[in-house]
Amino acid sequence: MATNKTMRAALLTKYGAPLEIKTIACPIPKEGEILVKIEASGVCFTDVHIARGDHPSPNPLPLIMGHEGVGRVVEVGSPGGRFDVGDRVGIGYVYSACGHCRECHTGGENYCSDFDATGYSVSGCFAEYVCLSQDWAAAIPINISAVEAAPLMCAGSAAYASLKKTDLKAGDTVAIFGLGGLGQYAIQIAKQFGIKVIAIDIDKDKLATAKQLGADETVVANSDAIASIKSLGGADGCINFAPVGATWPLMLAVCKPRAKLVLTAVPSEQLTFYAHELIERGLQVIGNSASNRQEMNELLQLAANGKIKGVISTRSLDEVNIAISDLQTGKVEGRTVLDFH
Repeated sequence: MATNKTMRAALLTKYGAPLEIKTIACPIPKEGEILVKIEASGVCFTDVHIARGDHPSPNPLPLIMGHEGVGRVVEVGSPGGRFDVGDRVGIGYVYSACGHCRECHTGGENYCSDFDATGYSVSGCFAEYVCLSQDWAAAIPINISAVEAAPLMCAGSAAYASLKKTDLKAGDTVAIFGLGGLGQYAIQIAKQFGIKVIAIDIDKDKLATAKQLGADETVVANSDAIASIKSLGGADGCINFAPVGATWPLMLAVCKPRAKLVLTAVPSEQLTFYAHELIERGLQVIGNSASNRQEMNELLQLAANGKIKGVISTRSLDEVNIAISDLQTGKVEGRTVLDFH
């Protein structure tokens, strides 16, 4: 049994204000739940949106954010479940779902109308301990460190799910817009499936990193970008990981007929389009939010086999506000992880 009665956590107490590090009561696992001692927690741009109040929590503040947690089970609410004390587990964006709707029965639990989101509608991973149902924890392979595994709980798995939604196959070309953490994971995943990658960003350092990670071609997102991508043959599918609307006309311009355009990042402005362009060319626009459990497990296996590596910097829990600020201002090349060791 865990002996800790209190824990340190970063609390969002007011939208637009810095998180406050406080000592609060440690959660107690109920039947079917596990108590996890967090070893690492990734910082996602969704955390920026929540902290700013762009997407306020449905519940009153304070809120513990964070939905990319990895740690070890220190207590179980009831014996005989999937996990036992000492097991390594991961906690993603989908904290729980109803389990009986059409989405839950068809691999779309991340679109269940009655799901709880970790660090948004329930307490998240910017804390020393987290409680959750055994059914919704992911088993972490032993050969992936906690710091490496944490961003896979959302960024990596969302990149994997986004790529799957393009329905591309070996020999096809994907245009990946936005080369932060998700884009970097998507490049590596695409190459594992034999897909040619054109990587697009405004940041030349990120373009250089993309090349190192396996991108076949890199393009600066400037006024010449459309011509440059078209000269490379265009794209059979596009994925947007950049939280800006400026990528939208680029995607429309460079994709081939019947291409699938997957939107994963949330732009701050409204997107507009001429419907005739979609209709005439048979284009499909698809949204992607996080991933389902199967996609997460498949991604974890790729990482366990050494096929996926994140570009990761670390901060402590006390530096969480710096981590969020750096992410908001574009100072993070890949992913930032709070290291609890």
